[in-house]
Parts: sequence; C-alpha cells; structure tokens
Amino acid sequence: MLWRAKIFWSAAVCLAAFLAAGPALAEPSQGPVFTARPALQVQTLTGFTRERARLRLVSEVSGRCLKVLYDVGDTVGPRGVFAVLDDTFVALELEANQVEQERLASRVAYLSKETGRYRALVQKHSEAPSKLDRLEDELSQARLALTALKTQRKVLTERLVRHTIKAPAGWKVIERLVEPGQWVNVGAAVAQLGDFRTLVVPLALDPRQYEILRKAPRPLMVFLPDQGAALPAAVSRLSPAFDPVTRKLALELELNKGLQEHRGGLRAEFKLSAPDPSGAVLLPAAAVQERYQEHWLTRENGQQVRVVLLGSGPEGALRVSSPQVKPGQRFLAPGQK
Repeated sequence: MLWRAKIFWSAAVCLAAFLAAGPALAEPSQGPVFTARPALQVQTLTGFTRERARLRLVSEVSGRCLKVLYDVGDTVGPRGVFAVLDDTFVALELEANQVEQERLASRVAYLSKETGRYRALVQKHSEAPSKLDRLEDELSQARLALTALKTQRKVLTERLVRHTIKAPAGWKVIERLVEPGQWVNVGAAVAQLGDFRTLVVPLALDPRQYEILRKAPRPLMVFLPDQGAALPAAVSRLSPAFDPVTRKLALELELNKGLQEHRGGLRAEFKLSAPDPSGAVLLPAAAVQERYQEHWLTRENGQQVRVVLLGSGPEGALRVSSPQVKPGQRFLAPGQK
C-alpha cells in the first residue's frame, strides 16, 4: 500500500506542475509590433530668386549730369546720393530772389512810414484821404509781392535739393542709364535699383497645393542647390487673383536669413508633403508577407489582411494599400501569433 501512495502523490505533483505550466505555454510570443504610417506624396516646386522690390530711379528736374557715384552691382551707401546735376542757374535764381526780397522789404518799410505820416495828417484834416488810400494800397501790394518772393524762394530751394538725385540706402544698382556730362530731362530714368537684402522666390500653386502649404508646419524650408543649404522661408505675398489659364495662384516666398549670396537667379526648391490620395500607408518590409504573388498583413488578433504593394518608401519601408488598412493600425511580423 505504501508504494501505491507514493505513486499517487508523484502523479499529483506532476499534474499540478503541468497545469501550472500550461497557461505560460499558451501565451503568444512577444515579437515586434509595427504601426502603419501615412504614405506621403512629395511635390517639388522649383523657382529662382529675385529682388524683393525694384525701383526705376528718375530725375525730377532737368540739367547736365556732373557726377554719378555708383555703377552696376554697387550698393547705395547710407547717404543715398546716386547722381548730381548742375544747379548753377537755380543758385543764380536764388540770389536774384534774395536781392528782390531785400528791395521789397525796404519798399515795405518806406511805405509803412509814409502811410503812418499821412494817416496822422488826414486825422488833422491836412491831407486828402485819397492819397492815404493810395499809399495803403501800395503798401498792401508790396507786402503781397514780398510774400510771393518768399514762396518762390521755397520752390527754388526745393528745386535745388532735387538736383541731387537720391536712391534708397542699401539697394543695389541693376542698370545705370546716365553718364557724367549727359543732359537729363525731367522724368528721365537714370537707373534701375533692386532691394536684394531680402530675396523672394515666385511660385505658382494650384488650390490643393496652397491648402497643403497653408497647413504645413512653420518655418517653411527652401533648399538652394547652388549653395547646398536649406533656409527658412515665409510667405511674403499671396495674390488674391486666380489665373484662369493656368488655374493657379501666384505666391512669393521670402528669404532673408542664412543667405551666402544676395542675388537673383539662385535655383530654389520647395517641397510640399501631403498624405497620398490613394490612402497608402508605410510599413517595414518585415511586416509584409508574400504568398502566391499576393501580399498580406497580420493584425494583433491574428487576422490576415490582403494588401496591394505599391512600391518602396523612405528608409526601406514599403508602400501598401487596402481599404481595410488605415494609418495608426498595428500589425505583427509574419509567423507571430
């Protein structure tokens, strides 16, 4: 009987150990889990840099050009003087104006005294009032003439100032149209200037591209292949008009930081990333199983989902598509349970 009891207790211990180990064997293997990411469609827009603004510098007076301070490619200095015209005749007119003002001032002083004397005589009934009226009229006309001369002096002074043609400081000369000794007429262009301190890249976007740009994270990045640099950019101008021919919107991106060279004609590339309209997702190659020329994904609950392989994606991932697969869903590697 003793040996039967030993056999019974040994069997009971083995059964308990088996039952205890049973659930552990039934647990699924803990392998990698992959999350589907949305596949992005990247569109590259190409443009070329140009100046932020352009100015046609014109002369407001006529005269012979005495000197030009800047040539093509030069940057206008802080004083802003671009060219100087001959102002000899204006200066002579100012001198003549000053002499005439002094003459009229003397005339006004004399008539003021004469009017005062005749006013006293009229009050004493020693002179006729008509002569006083005539003197007062002459005094009034002399004062008006003096005022007109002062106004004329202001006009001549302003004209004298405008014989110095000024340009915005910091702008660059694109085209020089005048030389020393040349006669310049009123309204004639003397130079073309551009503000290259800030560069802009003009682009044309369709409405869908514009919506992607509007929702894109800031700052926007523009790549300059000639300089091998990616620079931050901002939208500077957006035309509210819609081109019915191209069906696009005119937009300008502004660049003013990190530029090695401030000039036009630099090639600029701007990339727009948007979710693939086909609904494709990105998954590592380890998550995709191929069987009989078909491709499958395995959900965490073991369900198999057939997908269409669209091609390769970034970082070795695969682009797959299926109505049952959405971004954010999780999948197992083939063979996991």
